[in-house]
Amino acid sequence: MHLAGGTHSMNGPPLRLVPTPRANDERRVYGGQMTLDWPAVIDLVHSLDLPVESVILTGSVPLLAHGAISQVGDVDLVATGSAWDALAQRGPERDGELGDRVIDLPGGIQAFSGWHGQSADAVAARASQVDGLWVASIADVVAYKRRLGRPKDVEHLAALERWADEMTDAGATIDRDQAPLRDRADAGTRLAPVVAALAPADPIVLALPRGGVPVAAPVARALGCPLDVLVVRKLGLPTNPEYAFGAIGEGGEPWIDDRIVAAADLLREEVDAVVEKERAALASKIALYREGQPALSLDGATAIVVDDGAATGSTALAAIAVARSMGAAHVIVAVGAAPPDVLAMLSRHADRGLAAITPEPFLSVGQWYEDFTQTADDEVLAALRQ
Repeated sequence: MHLAGGTHSMNGPPLRLVPTPRANDERRVYGGQMTLDWPAVIDLVHSLDLPVESVILTGSVPLLAHGAISQVGDVDLVATGSAWDALAQRGPERDGELGDRVIDLPGGIQAFSGWHGQSADAVAARASQVDGLWVASIADVVAYKRRLGRPKDVEHLAALERWADEMTDAGATIDRDQAPLRDRADAGTRLAPVVAALAPADPIVLALPRGGVPVAAPVARALGCPLDVLVVRKLGLPTNPEYAFGAIGEGGEPWIDDRIVAAADLLREEVDAVVEKERAALASKIALYREGQPALSLDGATAIVVDDGAATGSTALAAIAVARSMGAAHVIVAVGAAPPDVLAMLSRHADRGLAAITPEPFLSVGQWYEDFTQTADDEVLAALRQ
């Protein structure tokens, strides 16, 4: 996949998800209606001369920013703090829907103090950066357009569904740019809008610790849903522990790939020894990460299993089985990097499978990260507590 009034503090690296060619005419008029492409929106926002950290693009613009649509006719934004104060000097305020305040500006711009009943802080908490500008979560866009249900909204929701289908199609991703991910946070930021575009019902994000937690955090933030861990241990070959022949998860029986066991010529007692070792490690990690708390209930929920990558898919397969055994109605798997055949295999076992990149040749997950520094237990605990 190549993705293409408050005082909330937002942090994160700028990210370009989908390259949008700059047209010769950035603003075009069809039948009296001005249309803007993404570069034109960027220029328009910068022309306001506002602190970009205090502006969140809403309405249809997030679909444009992520490449689901090619143009918009106007620009809606939520302004916070000093940005709202500055805009209030440029135009009269009026009452908006559900308690919002609205300022109409030249160039087809409407500034809101909140977003259709949501506070600016709530919108900001789920926002992400594209090309240095903050855009509202796709989850917020879906909810907004479903509620209004205008012909334009129906059209945009259909476009978003087509975009999500393309982004989760392993075959369609092969020919895209497969540059390495910067780090795990970058992977999560790329995955978040696509997961949100799938509009999962009753979502719960389940990170595979430790490396899946920093990937999962942006996904949970974009959805505004709980983040938990699903503890799964890789069963590695005795001669190469990084190469898995299976996996074991909390509350489940070991999942073992008999083909890999046969190819590695492993004896049954060797397999059993690895299983018992990892079972003990599994119990220790559950006690550490749960901190005495029970796992979140998955009954009827959509479990979104997130990891930093899948080389063989064995760990993710075990996680899918565990999530279903815990009552999940649907399972989506989202990983940072995976080869196309592994992603296709995961998609057959889960309801949906997606990866930020699907490069080949694929030797290891770490090969496709510029920074693959090991995630510490303290980082996992901090994310879960937050």
